Amino acid sequence: MKATVLRALFLWLVLFILLQPLFSYIDYLLDLQVKANTSYITQKAAVEGMVTSGLINEVTNNLTALGFSTGDIEITSSTESVQSRGRRIDVYIKAPRIHMFPYNFSAQDQPLFYYGHGSIMSEFIE
Repeated sequence: MKATVLRALFLWLVLFILLQPLFSYIDYLLDLQVKANTSYITQKAAVEGMVTSGLINEVTNNLTALGFSTGDIEITSSTESVQSRGRRIDVYIKAPRIHMFPYNFSAQDQPLFYYGHGSIMSEFIE
């Protein structure tokens, strides 16, 4: 009986050790997607002169398709009005980090959010 319990506990430990790189890679890909969507909305905002609600909805739908909750995604911009050509536009995306790791092997806490920041000059011509 003792050997069976030890074997079962050892199996779970081995499973966690084997899956840890996979979880790390998924975490990396989610972070990369937040940054890619930040770049996308920033480039689109340059043409529009500002971050429009349509762009926010499009990026929110993209991130929701990846598993993020719609209400937890924060998309903000440094401007609320249309910027003329040559003015700077900053876009920020903050999405909650999905907790995938069963055990934290380091002494540091994991970040709670994925962050994306993009800045571009407006290309809007009146």
